[in-house]
Amino acid sequence: MRFPSLSCLPVLFLALCLLVAHSPVSALSIPPNLKSPPRVKSLRSRAPEKWTNAQRLAAGLPPRAPRTYKRATPTAANPLAPAPVKRTAPSPSPSPFAHARPAVNYSGRIVARHPGSDDVVGYLRALSSGVSLGSNESSTTVAFKTPGGNALFSISNGTSSDAEASSTQEASLIGALGTFALGSGSANAVTLENVKQTAPHARPALTGGESAIWTFDVSTQALTAHWVNPDGSHPKTRVAYNAHNGTLLLTGDVDAYNQAHADEPLSEVALYFESE
Repeated sequence: MRFPSLSCLPVLFLALCLLVAHSPVSALSIPPNLKSPPRVKSLRSRAPEKWTNAQRLAAGLPPRAPRTYKRATPTAANPLAPAPVKRTAPSPSPSPFAHARPAVNYSGRIVARHPGSDDVVGYLRALSSGVSLGSNESSTTVAFKTPGGNALFSISNGTSSDAEASSTQEASLIGALGTFALGSGSANAVTLENVKQTAPHARPALTGGESAIWTFDVSTQALTAHWVNPDGSHPKTRVAYNAHNGTLLLTGDVDAYNQAHADEPLSEVALYFESE
């Protein structure tokens, strides 16, 4: 092997010195992965959430999420709407007998039918001897005035449509006579009779009976009786017919009555109004 002569060594040494002189000292002393751009270093003095989107993109971060504003929905209150005014007192609860409807005068007859059937049992007949069922020809013309709703009212056994106008007459209204307490499981009953005028929901202890016991269903033309017990309670009232003597009674339990009066049982009936 041949080696370069000693005369070439100065030339090689000079070339090596020139190569080292042209190499940057900073590049040889600081690894590239540890250097940070001056621009990024200046941003680090501020919190990232305060950077602009341009600064975040330059630093390799995603842009900030857009701001959202909550809108009012049917289930969320409108933040711009004024606060609702609170009521100083709650609205009164509707009466169980209240139903808005204008007052109307009615005049006609009352027919008794088997419940849930069109079969006629008889027509109401009001005589001086009492109230009973009879034939169509012997029926009594009755009159009543609904008080503008389902409030209780009285039925006159005359031709006047205003029950209050007949209140001065003796026993001129068709109501219930008696002072018994009616109810489920009870054999008590009161009789439909000609009675004097009483106020709605009046207790029978002082008057011996009640006249304002009726409600009227315009759609079905049904007349329903509502007896008030001596203690002020309102039992479910049923109208029943005694086939033995033709009388009409009010009771809270037809079966209980029949068990106690097997010799004169009752048959439940429903009362309807027929206009003239």
